[in-house]
Amino acid sequence: MGNDTMTYHRGLLFWGLALITGGAVALAAQQGYIDQDLLAGAWRLWPLILIAIGLSIVAARTPFAVVGTIAAALVVGAAGGALIAVGPGVAACGGSEPINLKTEQGTFGDAADVSLDFNCGSLELATTDSDEWSVASGRQGGDPARVTATRNRLQVESSDREGWWTRGRQHWIVGLPTGTTYQLDITPNAADAAIDLGGGHFTSVSLQPNASSLRLVLSDAQVDNLDLSLNAGSAVVLIGAGTSMDATMSVNADSIEVCTADGVALSVTSDANISFSHNLDESGLQQAGDTWSTPGYAGADEQVHIDLDGNAASFTLNPEGGCS
Repeated sequence: MGNDTMTYHRGLLFWGLALITGGAVALAAQQGYIDQDLLAGAWRLWPLILIAIGLSIVAARTPFAVVGTIAAALVVGAAGGALIAVGPGVAACGGSEPINLKTEQGTFGDAADVSLDFNCGSLELATTDSDEWSVASGRQGGDPARVTATRNRLQVESSDREGWWTRGRQHWIVGLPTGTTYQLDITPNAADAAIDLGGGHFTSVSLQPNASSLRLVLSDAQVDNLDLSLNAGSAVVLIGAGTSMDATMSVNADSIEVCTADGVALSVTSDANISFSHNLDESGLQQAGDTWSTPGYAGADEQVHIDLDGNAASFTLNPEGGCS
């Protein structure tokens, strides 16, 4: 009983201090006591969040457990306040969007590997009925993206990969034909990313947003494996009818919302963590151990399974009012 009580109180201590610190930082920025440009630049140090969380976990069963919890809460709270003040998509870069975009096009065979390495700005990707892939890109005050393509591979990279947080903002618009089967790898840094995979077939999708906001739409999509790893940002995932998927979602110093359409057969497995909150107990799913499932999940022809873990983060399934 004593250990459970201590774990419970350390969880309350963590979230209480994190919320207080986050609110104080955001209020100070709004009142002009903290320079918002300074907060945006500080997001280049976002790995410190993971370091603080890791140290608190290591110290969890030592005499320094409370100290570790306090330190992690202060770091995460400060990061959260900065995120509220400057927004995840502009956390590490600023300026206006480019006006002129350069467009490149080509065709794929039956299968293709697509890799997008994006830094700073707005990224849009959607499946299309066209026979050609397309990449429209530009950077404010700089060069458009570097595009390398063959019949079975498309690689798109930011033109300035060193010191990108001091460069101008980018805007990419990527279109992928639904007639091709893909392996998709996207790494957005300091980005507002809108990814719509509806109607597509993907053997694997890897998304690794850092200090970014992500909106992922999966409607009538076949995704054999989804690996979503978020660090210091926010994500919304919309799962529509007709979607079949095995997914791993790792959430660090983030919030993630998942909305499912009626009739989606969903199963979520989550490990307990004092710094990770979720609403699965109130979601209407049936619980068996550390797995929550919709009624009739085992017999469904199309299934969505999510392995979920997080640190200093929250997961909300079908929030009241829908996903933001």
